[in-house]
Amino acid sequence: MRSSLLAVAALTGLSLVVACTQSSTGSSTGSEDIIGGVDATGAKLNAIGAVGNKVGESGFDYFCTATLIAPDLVLTAKHCATDGPPANRRHMDNDDVYFAVGPDSTKPLKMVKAKDVVIAPVNEGGFVKYGSDVAIYVLAEPITDIKPLRFAKAHLSRDQVGKPYTAVGYGVRDRERTSGQRRAGAVTLRAVDGKPMQAIFENKDAFFGYLREKEGDSYIESNKTRLEEFWEFSLLDQHEAYLGLGQDDAQPCSGDSGGPLVHKAADGELEVVAVVSGSFKGWKYPCSLLGESYATLGPKVQEMIRDTQACKGVPIEGKCEGTVAVRCVSDAEGPQKVTKTDCGLINQVCKIDANHKATCVDDDPPPPPPPPATDGGAPPPGDAGPG
Repeated sequence: MRSSLLAVAALTGLSLVVACTQSSTGSSTGSEDIIGGVDATGAKLNAIGAVGNKVGESGFDYFCTATLIAPDLVLTAKHCATDGPPANRRHMDNDDVYFAVGPDSTKPLKMVKAKDVVIAPVNEGGFVKYGSDVAIYVLAEPITDIKPLRFAKAHLSRDQVGKPYTAVGYGVRDRERTSGQRRAGAVTLRAVDGKPMQAIFENKDAFFGYLREKEGDSYIESNKTRLEEFWEFSLLDQHEAYLGLGQDDAQPCSGDSGGPLVHKAADGELEVVAVVSGSFKGWKYPCSLLGESYATLGPKVQEMIRDTQACKGVPIEGKCEGTVAVRCVSDAEGPQKVTKTDCGLINQVCKIDANHKATCVDDDPPPPPPPPATDGGAPPPGDAGPG
């Protein structure tokens, strides 16, 4: 999952870049860099970093962009925290993921290991089919020398459509797929609900005409079915927005996935309002032709963030640590805290049930041993028997 952010993307300019890797079908998911953006090296932006894997003692291989929103919490995209549409969440048991600080991911100022990840509970729909494409990595130790960025407390509203925002990321920024450096670029909010392509283009003929101009007839014919579907695509209610294709806009690209969409609040503080999710790519350029889908911080995400802040990554549904069921008490139940119930004390074992909840259940007895073989019987089906 490698992404990059922005390339200059006016409607009459070159094709746009997106936050996902290119596929042969023209649709993509993954992470991106900003095409047409500019370097964003200032230390005041160091809450915006990259997530990836440590290489040797000091090397780092990033796969997504992410934002520190609390000393030990990093906001990114769900597809940056799981390999496929998840049923619920994934633990960090076998994956060493780090948050790298600094404007150049190849030379990080510091790397802090993540100990767990929590993913948004909405799992159906959305542009990349992950539902709400938001996740939070929980760091093994807090970062105390960088001020976290504030985050919006709601989904973007209709009265904000048409306003400029800024995308920041480490993704691809040119045809050579150069990436790994933090860049920023302006993008215009085009839709917060409904069908974004129908909000941007006057009609379907204008939509296909734009694509034909950029990519040619063969692209249209090869992707006709998917393009028809994209024309009818609707944003995930309360959890998705669409940006880009404005007159002076840049374009996120592969490696920018999970990167923040920010604006300056009335008090002058930067605020994260969404994260880069995915885009529809063309053939000629490494990034999107048609702007970018962003995962916003809607009601289910707000609940996830509150729960994660209260219980430091321990899920409401719970997890099993041996025979112990460990879970966070939800706000609906009472004051939030972590509880631990040892199922072994009641002659039970801890298991995750079909609803992804930790529960105490009977310990299933081992299956009986197979009956002993007997001489002279018929060979089992499929066995040719003695020669």
